[in-house]
Amino acid sequence: MNFLKTVINSIYSPEFYSIVLTKSFKKNLSYFFLLILLLTITRLITLISPLFFETAQALQTFATDIIDCYPKDLKVKITKGQVTINAEEPYFISSCEGDKSQNLVVIDTKTPYSSTKFDEYQVAAWITKDSIVYKKSDVESRTYSLAQIKDFKLNQEVLNSFYQKFSPYLKFVGPMLLLLSFIGLYLAYILRLIHLLLLASLIWLLSKIFRRTLGFGQSYKVSLYAITLGLIVDLVVSLTSRYTYFHGFPFMVSILTLGVVIVNSFLPKKTS
Repeated sequence: MNFLKTVINSIYSPEFYSIVLTKSFKKNLSYFFLLILLLTITRLITLISPLFFETAQALQTFATDIIDCYPKDLKVKITKGQVTINAEEPYFISSCEGDKSQNLVVIDTKTPYSSTKFDEYQVAAWITKDSIVYKKSDVESRTYSLAQIKDFKLNQEVLNSFYQKFSPYLKFVGPMLLLLSFIGLYLAYILRLIHLLLLASLIWLLSKIFRRTLGFGQSYKVSLYAITLGLIVDLVVSLTSRYTYFHGFPFMVSILTLGVVIVNSFLPKKTS
């Protein structure tokens, strides 16, 4: 309850800002860390569904689609960097979705690679005798050599085996993504402490303009509270932008922070 009152006072309370200057830096910093912790948790709540549930389901669906898409009778073998298959070449692998007639990959170990032939095949990738050539763009191709692969085989049974081996770990994907997201979001908020160094400098300059005697350290103390409104508005905007199409404005957090300082610390009449 006291924390909520402090949040409200951080947005508007000239009397509160006169007391802030007498508080210890440690206490001011504690407020900031608690504030960004709550903002991080709020952001994380909105990510629970896409990260915890949808991602794991999407990975499972992707894996099963790959297995179902792979030709049942096709066996690809790589021995000392050389590709062989148990089918007549060129062998085309078509798309699993949409237009079934659209070929994505061709396996042709008999024909030497040429850009003309690659264009003629009209595929995204060509597996040659010793490499994989794929199109990075309409005009550029890249080649991946298979020379480092000594012994490898691929068929639907192998794909199923890989899936059965790794599918039990899919349930940990969601929690891991949530944990990483929490760490990333919290660290991003902590970096605001560097941003506050600049804002404290601007607050110190404004104090000179308004003829107030604020040192840099006092200005930094004030900024730890004054940034509250900017961070809350930034969070609300980011969570609602898909509906409102409003993505904020340049330097929004900084402008709101300086506005809070001016209204609470410089415009009110000096009181005893």
